[in-house]
Amino acid sequence: TMNEKNNCVLKLDHLIFDELHFERKGFQNQNVLQYRFGFNFETHGSTGLIAHVLIEGNKQDEYTVLVRASGYFVLDESSEYDRLILRQNAAAIVFPYMRSQLSLLTSQPEVDPLILQPVNIAQLVKETLEEDDKTKSAKNE
Repeated sequence: TMNEKNNCVLKLDHLIFDELHFERKGFQNQNVLQYRFGFNFETHGSTGLIAHVLIEGNKQDEYTVLVRASGYFVLDESSEYDRLILRQNAAAIVFPYMRSQLSLLTSQPEVDPLILQPVNIAQLVKETLEEDDKTKSAKNE
């Protein structure tokens, strides 16, 4: 976690849902829901950070659901911060909005409303960024 003096480093300026999608495939069943998460980050100047987060769920032969959201953050310029921690925190701030949206999208007849279990977002973001770095360095070799 960030130490005390850094607790206002990130300010959420805008939160938007880029895409919401629910597609019914068939009747309710006992299949296990498979998840996929995606994270992508953009920086704007020295103080702008955009966190793009994707959650995709696939319950085979019942439905697919997708939520894509973007959080637009402003950074406190005077703070010393770590690139990874910043991105982890940005994604963690956007995530709860997406969880409730997933529940809303699946609150319909003959569907168990989707309650996404707590996820280790910090770890997922770290793995995503490490993959991205690997891909970039592979391209540059």
